[in-house]
Amino acid sequence: MDVRSLENRSRSNDALACAIGVCNVPADIESPVYAVSIEELLAIAKTVIDSEPRTKYIAMDEKLKQLVFVQRSRIFRFPDTVWLQAVQTDTGSSVILYSRSNYGNSDLGTNKRRIRAWLTKLTERIEKPGTGN
Repeated sequence: MDVRSLENRSRSNDALACAIGVCNVPADIESPVYAVSIEELLAIAKTVIDSEPRTKYIAMDEKLKQLVFVQRSRIFRFPDTVWLQAVQTDTGSSVILYSRSNYGNSDLGTNKRRIRAWLTKLTERIEKPGTGN
């Protein structure tokens, strides 16, 4: 699934972070632009997300420059699927993060909190390499 081409979103059990002008639908959070290559961004993102609790790396789509993860809720172990796609921008590279609950109609803001936290950790890692953030 190319997350840039999302056309419909429920907005009650999903969240989207995207750089301005990259996605077809409005994002909940604006993704920053980084001064690293797409390949470096993907490698750093995988390292950051692999360290998240209850998160499993599922697949990579090389053509789309996309990683897919599943993170399970702490208590009930409900799965949420997260797509991270690296994209080229005019001034660097950025990520699209799309997180969606696999069950239910509402996530009580979980997906939005997740992508906000993951973007923060990714930004910290890129801005302060080697710090272990």
